[in-house]
Amino acid sequence: MARPTLRFQLVDGPEADEDVVRACWLLRLEMLTLHRSREADWAHFRAFVTQPNACLFTFRDPVGEVQGFFTILFIPVAHPVDPAGDKTRKGLLLYSKYFYFRAGYRGHPKTLLAPWMLVPIALRRFGVRRLHFVSTTYPQSFVSLSRSAGNVVALSSPDITPWKAAALRGFAETFYPDDFDPASGVVLHQNVPDSPSVARSADALALGEVYERLNPQWREGRTLPILFSVDATLVRTVARRTLRRVRPRSNP
Repeated sequence: MARPTLRFQLVDGPEADEDVVRACWLLRLEMLTLHRSREADWAHFRAFVTQPNACLFTFRDPVGEVQGFFTILFIPVAHPVDPAGDKTRKGLLLYSKYFYFRAGYRGHPKTLLAPWMLVPIALRRFGVRRLHFVSTTYPQSFVSLSRSAGNVVALSSPDITPWKAAALRGFAETFYPDDFDPASGVVLHQNVPDSPSVARSADALALGEVYERLNPQWREGRTLPILFSVDATLVRTVARRTLRRVRPRSNP
């Protein structure tokens, strides 16, 4: 089966067209049940997407309809490298709060390539810093991002470093001050996607089990903050997955 055609566009949040922002919001509503009014949700969504240091990626089909989108917010941070706090390292968190695609377009090669456009923007605005993506996840997004990045960690991951733990905790406390539970490392009182199913491959099922261990009560609106870094592991993982997806498929 031929892959669907997509073209993507990156715009700074404050310059995003109002109709495009609304189209993205409506696509998001297809995939969850709101626990607040549409008016309140639209106001919150629009304010986040169009704020300074935010970017909006849209992915459109040949007739121009938005089939997917994600947002990025640049967050410069500085945290101790070790618990003693003797050395501080600067970094740049790229917060992907909203990430929604219709089913037929998930995992498209262009969704793997598009984020690399952020690297020169980050360098130009914030100088040389280590780059880390942060987000809050349910099973489907956790599995997708883990497979794409290869180095996802949560606050309760056994291999998380002190710097990453401090950065991830600071992110959760800043953006979810009333809902972040530091004891469990999750964010409470969030919308739950209507279709949280994950792919059925062996690695996806294994990652789904990891998520269940990290956040077993996600069905109650508890979402899991995660961090993954732009490093050699991510580059290798993205290259391998992109080549696999763009390689012509043989017919039986």
